Formats: sequence, C-alpha cells, structure tokens
Amino acid sequence: MRIHPFGHRILTALAVLGFFCLYASPVWSDDFTTVAEKTNFQRTASYDETADFFRRLDSASEFASLQVFGKSPQGRDLHCLIVSKDKAFTPEAAHATGKVILLVQNGIHAGEIEGKDASMILLRDILITKERASLLDSVIFLVIPIINPDGHENTRRYTRSNQYGPENAGFRTTAQRYNLNRDYMKADAVEMRAWLRLWQTWLPDFFIDDHVTDGHDWQHVISYTISWHPNAAPELRAWTNKFFDPEFTASCRQAGYPAFPYAFPLHNDLRGAYGTYVDSPRLSTGYTVLWNRPGLLIEMHSLKDYKTRVLGNRAALSTVADILYRHKSALKQAIASADTTTLAGLREPYPLSFEPDGDSTMREILGYSYRMDSSRVTGGKYPHWDHKSLTTDTIPFFGSYRAKKTVIPPRAYIIPREWSDQIGRLALHGVAMGVLKAPATLKVQCYHLDSASWGHESYEGHVRVSYKVTMRDTSITYPAGTVVVDLRQRPARVAIQALEPEGQDSFISWGLWNTVFEQKEYMESYISDPLADSLYATDSRIRAEFDAKVAADTAFAKSVDAKRDFFYKHSSYAEDDLRLYPVTRLMTDPPPVTPWEGSNGNR
Repeated sequence: MRIHPFGHRILTALAVLGFFCLYASPVWSDDFTTVAEKTNFQRTASYDETADFFRRLDSASEFASLQVFGKSPQGRDLHCLIVSKDKAFTPEAAHATGKVILLVQNGIHAGEIEGKDASMILLRDILITKERASLLDSVIFLVIPIINPDGHENTRRYTRSNQYGPENAGFRTTAQRYNLNRDYMKADAVEMRAWLRLWQTWLPDFFIDDHVTDGHDWQHVISYTISWHPNAAPELRAWTNKFFDPEFTASCRQAGYPAFPYAFPLHNDLRGAYGTYVDSPRLSTGYTVLWNRPGLLIEMHSLKDYKTRVLGNRAALSTVADILYRHKSALKQAIASADTTTLAGLREPYPLSFEPDGDSTMREILGYSYRMDSSRVTGGKYPHWDHKSLTTDTIPFFGSYRAKKTVIPPRAYIIPREWSDQIGRLALHGVAMGVLKAPATLKVQCYHLDSASWGHESYEGHVRVSYKVTMRDTSITYPAGTVVVDLRQRPARVAIQALEPEGQDSFISWGLWNTVFEQKEYMESYISDPLADSLYATDSRIRAEFDAKVAADTAFAKSVDAKRDFFYKHSSYAEDDLRLYPVTRLMTDPPPVTPWEGSNGNR
C-alpha cells in the first residue's frame, strides 16, 4: 500500500504520542504534584493552594465533589471533598450504597498539618493516577483538608518548638484563639458548630483525626488511639480489638512506619512502663465514640522530618482504608448493634469517668539509647537521644481502664425552658427535644451541688468549676413549654455527658451554669444576729447542728460571717434554689410533648 507523504508525518506523530502515553507519567501527575513534594517537603501548601488543589480534583474526576460546609471567623470556606465511585455525593445516596463512609479531618491544630499533605497525595493516587482506585470499592471518603483555616494561615517560622518542619506551619488555635480539639462538647467556635452540622448530616461510619505529637523520641513514627476503652460501646471495642488493632500495627510496620499506642512513660523512665488514657468528650475521638462511631487519632511524631511524617501519615490512611475494605460487614454490624441498644434506651450503668484497672501487658517498644543532660542555667535535666544506637525493649504497658463513676441513665431529662443557652447547645449536637403540652407534676431526681470551687485561670474561654454532688427524689410541677430530652435517640450518650454534672465535659463543669452557685440576697447584721439568737434558742435541731459544727470545725467556730451564714441558710429567707441543679432526671415515661422548635444558634 502506498502512503501519502503527509501520512508518514501522521504516523510518526501517532507513534511518538503512543510512546508518551505508555511510558510518560500520567497526564495529570504534573498538575497534581503537591507543594510539599515540589519543595522536598520543606513547605506545605497555603490555604489558597490547598483549595485550588481540591477544586482541581473535583474538576478532574467524576468521582469527586467538593462541598463547602461553613466559614471561618475570618471568612474562609470550610471544604469537604466527597469521593465516591458511585457518585454518591449526598448522605442519603452514600448510605444507600452500603459502603463504609470514612471522614478524614486535617488541620484542627493547624501547625500539625501532615494529614493534609498525606490526604492530597492519597487522593491523587485514588482519583488521578488510579494507583489506589480500588479503595473506592468499599469506602466513600469525606476529606476535610483544613478544619482550622484561619490558624493555618497564621504561619510562624517558630510556631512549634518541638516540631521539625514545615517552614510555614500554621498556629494551634483558631483566629478567636479556641483550641478546637477541646471544643467538641461546649461548641463555642463557629468552626466546631459547622463541623457538628456536617457530622450529623453525614453520620460517617469511621472517623480519623490527623495530628502531630510532642514528647519523647523513639523509632515509632506513628502514635494512635482508638476505641479501646469503656467510653465506647462494647460492640465497638470488640471490633477494634479483633479486626482493627492488630492489622493496623502490623501493616504500618510492614510499610516502614512502625506504630505504637498514644502512650506516655510512667515515672519519668523513658525505657520503663508506659500508660495511655481515655479520650474525654471534649476531644474529637472522645466525642465521635458517643455516637457509636469509632474514632482514630493519628499522631505523627514531631521529631521525625516532615517527609517521613507526611508519607507515614499517608501509609496510615491507606492502611485504615484497607482494613475498612476487608472488615466492612463486621464494622457495620457493630455499629448497628450499638445503635439499636442506644435507641431502645440505655439501661446499664453508664460510665462518666475512668481510672486505670491496674492490669498491664508486655509490649515491644522501639527506642533509642539516651542520656540525661543538665542545664547550667535552669538546673533541669533533659534527655539527649543517640539515633545511631537503636534499642528494643519489652515493657509493661498499662492500657486498660475501668469505670470510676457511673450513673443509671434516666428515661428523660427535664430542663426549664428559661435555660435557653444550654438547651441551644444541646440542639447543636443534634439532640432531639420536646416541650410539655400541658403542666405536669412529675416525680424526678434532682441534684444539689455543694463545695463549689473554680479554677485559678481561664481554660478555653471558661473558668471551670468542680463541686460535690448529692441526689434526692422530689416532685415538681412543671409548666407547659418545659423542655424534655427523651433518651431513646442516637445522641443519647452526648446528652448524658452534657447534662450529668459529673460528666467529664458536662455543660455545668464548663461554667455554663455558674449562676446557680451565686447567692443573690443577703441579710444585714442587725437582722442576722437577732435571728441567729432566736433560732438557737427556739429550735433544738438547729441548735444541735450548730453546736456540733462549732465543735468539729475550728475555722467555722472563729468566723462570725460563717456563723451568720449558717443561720441565714436555716431561716425562711434562704434561697431554696441556690446550688440546685436546674436539670432533673425522670425515670419513667415522659408526658406528651410537642417538638422543640427553638433556636440553637447553628446558622
């Protein structure tokens, strides 16, 4: 066959094009090289560069949808990329697929930003190069690149004294100086309120929060914690211990990034015993478990270089997705069982606080030899590690806890309608509420709070309070419109933690009900002293109690004001609701209610 001379040029061009199609990098790879990779992991992408990267993922792949779920105080969009092989870009469509919905959150502490760069690389592997596209067979990804964008842009070369890189790391807190990973229960920050909406809307099956840890140095690149402890439903703990934990550590180590539980040396011995802790509800993974959803905290070690931390984080994310791929059915069953128990009404003693049970296991820890040096100026001692001298020790690991304080959950909580701020915060958490249709006299349990004391300084914008709690049974007539929190609902554990005074992060412990501790009326001495004399002379019960207190309490015996206060509190003038916790516990079925339609400030 004779070929036209121009045809030779066409064939040559096609041959060259074919060569590049077969052997050159994937067509999108140059466009999707991250800032971290371009700078040899010296820098991380800015907020604008990150947003552009995620927008281009959205444009390049039919399986990605970038959504905005809120704004920061400085006006930056909060992004979440939905990645689904089924193009299931709504919660309803995603849950209908039966796949595991995985929420990955990055940059809550914006200086700890490895997870963002790791997510960008993994998403490129899934959507662009297709190297890990198979992960979408069983998993739908929700990826938040930066949950704290204002802190992310507050870049400081020396923002993290214990951390090696990147050069442009952001700051720990939001623009309003909230530490978002202390805000899950009290929900002060606008970023947290937006996150709570996202969480309740999608209700993922598994949650990952990417961080960087400080602390001592060791060979382990990854520290982590997950639903091991009694703050999680038994079904979740069983799934974690059987399927997740052994596979996660083995896979990370095989990938070259050894993992160890997020633990701390006991007794200041870096090669001795280690112990862990139970996540409180103010923390991300302590909160998500209240919804019967496992939460994984990934803590890359700050003393590793940034490249190691990013690639190690990517390996951890990929490992989790692989585990979810293999054990999807078991996870779904565990969640369904825990939800069924919660929706039916929690009846077993519910743990509010925890303590180590004293049991330990022997665990292998990969460390370095070290010596203790001394500061000539401070006189303090500090470790100096020898990274050329590797050590492997088998140490006692104290990682199991038991309940320290429990409570029998009520059937419902009753809250007078005037406490609108606290009621609104409950609504932020998706807690469904009703209001009494008509007045009702109810037999309830109420708490009295004594010996209140406040912290010496502000913590996350609040002065926290501690107190002693006593409970008593009583009957109270409530007017129509009183708020009722029926605990037969999915966020029942959230409501218990918020409303039980002895909950680790109860609203009242954060100082959100401080007025109940404040005496509002007072008695002048020319009234209180004659009253004291009269009560002492005429009431034998009061006289006996007073005499006993004088004999037992030297400080009281010497204090005129304390004695006056004693008789004031025993008089008819005393405020009967002082230190009385406004929320009561109803142990029987509540009366008829209509839906609560108040404002929760979550707009």
